[in-house]
Amino acid sequence: MSDEAIGAIEIGAVDRAGTTREGHSPELIIVVDDPQSADSLAAAYTAADAPVVPHYHVAQDGTVRRFVADDRAGHGLGLAIYNSRWRNIDRIALSVRVELPAGGDYTDRQLQALQRVISGLLARHNLDETALGMIAPDAERRLRIHLYLPPPPPLESQGDLLGAAPLDDAQRLYAFLLGETWNKRTGEPLKLNQAFPLHVAKFNLGAPLAPNKGSQITAEGLALNFLVCTRDTIFNVGTDYAGVQSMHQLMNGDGDEIPTQGVARALLEASYAALIKVTESRLGPLKHTKTLRPDWRFHLVAKNAPYGPPLSDNYVVTAAGQQYAFQVFAGETLYTPMTDQAGALYLSRTDPADPAYHDLWRETYKYAGAAYDQNSAHHTRAVELQVGMPLTGMYNADFEGVRYAIQVFGFDTLYAGPDEQIKRMSELAKPPEVTAWAPKPPKPVPPTPPNPLPPVVNTPDVGAPRPGDINWPPRPNFNILTDTNGAREQALGRITWVHTNGDNVRITNNWVAENIVDVTIPQLANIRGGGGGKLKFHRVAADPLRRLWAAWEAAGLLKFTVTFDGAWVSRTIRRKPTVLSNHAFGTAFDMNAQWNGLLKVAAFVGQQGSVRELVSLANAHGFYWGGHWNFDGRGGSDGMHFEWAVAR
Repeated sequence: MSDEAIGAIEIGAVDRAGTTREGHSPELIIVVDDPQSADSLAAAYTAADAPVVPHYHVAQDGTVRRFVADDRAGHGLGLAIYNSRWRNIDRIALSVRVELPAGGDYTDRQLQALQRVISGLLARHNLDETALGMIAPDAERRLRIHLYLPPPPPLESQGDLLGAAPLDDAQRLYAFLLGETWNKRTGEPLKLNQAFPLHVAKFNLGAPLAPNKGSQITAEGLALNFLVCTRDTIFNVGTDYAGVQSMHQLMNGDGDEIPTQGVARALLEASYAALIKVTESRLGPLKHTKTLRPDWRFHLVAKNAPYGPPLSDNYVVTAAGQQYAFQVFAGETLYTPMTDQAGALYLSRTDPADPAYHDLWRETYKYAGAAYDQNSAHHTRAVELQVGMPLTGMYNADFEGVRYAIQVFGFDTLYAGPDEQIKRMSELAKPPEVTAWAPKPPKPVPPTPPNPLPPVVNTPDVGAPRPGDINWPPRPNFNILTDTNGAREQALGRITWVHTNGDNVRITNNWVAENIVDVTIPQLANIRGGGGGKLKFHRVAADPLRRLWAAWEAAGLLKFTVTFDGAWVSRTIRRKPTVLSNHAFGTAFDMNAQWNGLLKVAAFVGQQGSVRELVSLANAHGFYWGGHWNFDGRGGSDGMHFEWAVAR
């Protein structure tokens, strides 16, 4: 006999096996890997001393066997500690065993069959993916029930046929190198007929950093399967495997903040946790934390770059006799002198003549499990190409009778063949299934709520100053100029640029001569750092700047301007190192920096250095205040900062 709904062969008297459920319907489906073959399990089941058996067994060849009817209680789940929402497990759980020989892997036929079983059981009993569980040991080796999502089946089972044409030499080499990249961090073989690997390859998301197997969470009532890569964490909802989505696209548009809630926050935290697990498995227990900390500048910079979650702790390193805060991410090593803990320097952009340079690289290579060789051709080329931090040392591997020297980095994999020319994997032709890949329309995910912010107002009349109120003054009814749809470039002109060191850049076109002008601000003449009232600013914002300072003076507010801390400077955003700051466009200035530091809560009304009293007039003249950002969800902002955003 068979269960036609899910294609299961019935073994024995399924309606008499197990025990009665006393009217209870299944509320949980437990999936367990089992080294036993279906034949040995069936033989034991029919013996006189029949052992405990599962409801279903999925064999390596894709055969599904049913031992116990769904409306009866099976056995053999094992003794497990489980969540209170999953009580009475033997009475309300269905058990599915999946044949997995020691050291083996699931087969494509088996994954297709498992998908059919899971989908059929969920539909039959009106359950969603959050009802799926698996038994696995926790950190203390106790068996616990965790969220489970079955491994994705090959795309053929979803109607997406892969190209059958033979691959050319470059395409085969690409697939080989991608397999090397995939295996080195995940420990899993590459399956280029599944959605996640195709998505990573198609969109150049860099190296996968942690195994996909076991990477599942529940967020906003959704079961999410995710994969952490250097440039993004990708995910799908439940068993909607081809509906691949991006964590970064869930975040707040152009906002620089780390989300405080929602699916994006859950995925970001899970990405950090996944890397902790990988690092500890490779290097042993950590001495410091590397969990997500929205109030740490390194984590904000890494999220916005993006550089992926960290490979190391955030800890103090002594290099060339100086102490630095230090943390290795897949895309970059961030560090800063302990005397400037709000800073963030980039190792890949550090001058090799810096005394700390080689010590910091040596520390970075520890997390690749390799020794630092400053003369390595692969390392030198990686620094030149800015392909991220090393994930392996250089090693040799043979492919189709040819030996290649390979090194995996966060953003790309470098290789050299017999000609010893170091090349990039990403520049090879990709297999047709990669170039043809497009994710299916995904299941909807609730949008990430913005970090709590003051309400938007439509008038500069914001009421009397309120000491100690983090939400005063409220935001204006406009936002900053961003690069969305080319808005900033249309308003301010196009800048071409290259990095020099740290956040600094060199502008390479004629933009400066065409747009930056000398501006005289008499009100700055006697303010510390005011340059005698002379500064450089963008020509379209020069008059608004003059009118703003005149308005502050007329209102008797110059007493709040203690220091002037700079205007035009060619650099990237300190929290977003791949995006030009509005300081580089000559439309921003800083003041009272000592009391309004980056990632700090801006000084309150009545405190020394407060600029809150100046904000409503700044808004009225089209200037946005950096104190209205909320990077960490606790009011950490950029209170020193004002930037022109809209003509008034």
